[in-house]
Amino acid sequence: MKRILSTLLLVTITAATARSGEPKDFTVVIKEIADLMQETNKTGKPQRLAVVTFIPTKAADADKKNEFGEYITESLISAVGAKKNLFKLFERKRLDAVLKENDFMLSDLVDQNQAQKVGELLPIDILFSGTYTRLKNYIDVNSRLIDVVTGEILMSFSGRIKMTDDLLSLFPEENQTAVTAKANTESELDRCKQRAKALKTKLNDLSSDDKVQNLVGDAVKIPFDMQCGVVHFDILYSFKRYKIENTSYDQFLMKTLDTIAYPVNDDRAYEIFRYFGRDSLIDNSEWKLGLKTLKKIGNYRLAHHIKYLLQAEPIEPNLDKVCGRMDEFLELVRSNQVGLPTPVDFSTGFFQMADGVKSDKDQRLRIYLYENYSRYVTPGKDTPKKIYGMLTSMYKNETDGSRKTKILDWVAEWINQSESNDKNADQTYDFVRSFLPTTNKETNKRIAIEFPQKDLERLVGLCKDKLSEYALMTPYNSQKEDRINFCVDYDVPVPGAIPTMQEAQAILDGDDWEEQQRILKLLERMKDRPKPLETSLIKIMDKKNLEHKDDLKKMQPSVLAILGNIRSSNPKAIDHMIASLMSFDYYYSDNAKAALVQIGKPAVKPLIAKLQATTIHDGGLQYIIVEILGRIGKDAKEAVPVLQAMLQKTTNKDVRYALEAALQSMQ
Repeated sequence: MKRILSTLLLVTITAATARSGEPKDFTVVIKEIADLMQETNKTGKPQRLAVVTFIPTKAADADKKNEFGEYITESLISAVGAKKNLFKLFERKRLDAVLKENDFMLSDLVDQNQAQKVGELLPIDILFSGTYTRLKNYIDVNSRLIDVVTGEILMSFSGRIKMTDDLLSLFPEENQTAVTAKANTESELDRCKQRAKALKTKLNDLSSDDKVQNLVGDAVKIPFDMQCGVVHFDILYSFKRYKIENTSYDQFLMKTLDTIAYPVNDDRAYEIFRYFGRDSLIDNSEWKLGLKTLKKIGNYRLAHHIKYLLQAEPIEPNLDKVCGRMDEFLELVRSNQVGLPTPVDFSTGFFQMADGVKSDKDQRLRIYLYENYSRYVTPGKDTPKKIYGMLTSMYKNETDGSRKTKILDWVAEWINQSESNDKNADQTYDFVRSFLPTTNKETNKRIAIEFPQKDLERLVGLCKDKLSEYALMTPYNSQKEDRINFCVDYDVPVPGAIPTMQEAQAILDGDDWEEQQRILKLLERMKDRPKPLETSLIKIMDKKNLEHKDDLKKMQPSVLAILGNIRSSNPKAIDHMIASLMSFDYYYSDNAKAALVQIGKPAVKPLIAKLQATTIHDGGLQYIIVEILGRIGKDAKEAVPVLQAMLQKTTNKDVRYALEAALQSMQ
C-alpha cells in the first residue's frame, strides 16, 4: 500500500515538473515557469502567493549583490501577476520584512518545513522559491512551489537560460578583489567606509568652490554602490539643498547611471534622475542618458522617472522641446524598445507618460499627449476608466479657459461614445455633481474656479441624450430622484419621468393624486416653463375635498410656489396667495409670501386693499403685508400714502418698524 501511495505521489509531482535541457531564451523560461504554476491551481479561486527572491547556489556569490536574482524574480512576478484570477500576490516588501524579523535565510525557504513555518506567519497559501547557478554559456535555474499548509511540493522546475550580454551585466565582475582572510588586515570595504565617513564630514563645510571641488575629488573615487557608496545620497541631498553645481560630479553621476543594468528597483537611478532636475534644466546629454535608462524600466515605475526628466523645466519657454522628447519616448514604446523584463505595451507607456507629466495647473503636456497619441491606445478592460480619469483630472486642474473648454469637449466626447451601463452612468453624474454648489462658501469658491457654471451648461448641451438615458440607470431611488431633479433644472428631457407640458396638463386635470404631487414637485423646479399650466394650477387652489384633504395640503403649497415662478398676474391666483398669508401651515404662508414678491407690481393693489381692510387686531397680518410691499420695493410706490397714513396711527412697534423699512425701500 505504501509503495502505491509513493508511486501516486511521484506521478503527481512529475506532472507539474519541468526538466532542464538545451538553454532557452530568458522570456521562454519565465513563461514556462508561469505556465507550470498556473497548472497547479485547481481550486477555482485565486491562491495567495508569496514569491521569494532567487538566490545563487554558490556560497562565494552569497555576499555579492544579487542583481540577477532580483531581475528573474521581478520578471516572474510580472508574468504571474497578470493571472489575477489564479494568484493574489503577497507584497515583497512585507515578505522581506517578516523573513528578516524572524531570522529566515532565503536559502532555508527551499525546504518544505521552513515553508510551512512561513505559512504560519503570513496570510498565504503557497510559497515560490528558486536558485540559480551561473555557468559559462548559460544559467541553471531550479525552483519549486510549496503548499505552506501541507508542505506538499506542488511544482518543481529545472531549466537553463541562454547567457546574453544583458544578463551578463547583472553578475558581479569575476575579477572583483576578494576579501583577505587575515584577521589583522583591514578589508577593502572597511577602508571604503572610512573614506566615506571622512567624506561625510566634509559636507558640513561647503562654503567655497575649493572646498566643494576637494569634496568632489574624493567622492568620485568612491563607487556609487549600495555599501560604502551610500554617502553619495548625502552628497546629492546637500548639492540639491544648497544649489551647488559641479561638472565633475555631474559626469560621475552620469557614468554611474549608465552602468545600472536594472534601474527599476535601484534607488540610485531614481535619485540621479531627481538630481538632474534640480536646476530646472535637462540638457541634451542628460536627456539622452535618461532616455537610455527609461528603456530599461517597465511597469508603474516609468512615471516616477519621467516626471523628473520632462517636468523639471518650466513649460512656457520649453514646450516644443519637451513635446519633442515625449515623441522620442513614445516612438520607442511603439517599436517595443522600452521596458524590462519584457517591453511595455503602448497603452502602458501612454498612461505612464500621462502620470509622469501630470501637473496641478498647466495641462499642456497632457493635452499634447492625448491629442496626438490617445488614438493608439488599445481598448482594454480598464482603458475607459483610465481615459475618463485622465480627462476629468486634466479638466479640474487646467486654469486656462480655452484649454479647459477643449478638455471638456473631450470629456463630452468620451461620455457620448462610452457604452451605456450603470458604471458609466455613475461616472457621468459624479462628474456633473462636481459643478454643483454646496452649503460651504469656501468650497463654493473653489468649485466656481475648477468647475465653472458656464462649462456645466456646455456639457449638458453636448451630452443631453446620454444624461437623459443615464438618469434612470440606477437601482437606488434617492440617486434616481437626484438625477431627475438635475435634468429638470437643466431642461434635459427624461421620457417617462419628466413630463412635457402637455403630459403635465393631462395629469393635473386627472384624478391620480399621487402622480399629481410628484409632477408638481418637478414643475416647482422648472422656473417659468409651466406658464401654459396656469389655469390648471389655479383650479387646484380652488379645490376642496374631504377625502383628499391631506393630499391637497401637500399639493397647494407647491402650486403657490409655481404660480410665483411664472409670475402669475391672475387675480384669482393672487387672492389665493393673500388668503394663505396667515395660514398655520408654514408651507402655505412661506410660499405665498415668496410668490407675491416674485409677482411684484401686479400684486400691489390687492395687497393694499387687504391692508386697508385690517384693524388694530390684525397686527400680524399687517406686518406680513407691509414686509411684502417693502420687498417689492419701488414697484410698490403706489402704496406709499397708505403706509404713511398707517404709520401715523399704529401703536404696534413691530408694525411701525416694518412700515419705516418699507417706505425706505420704495424711495
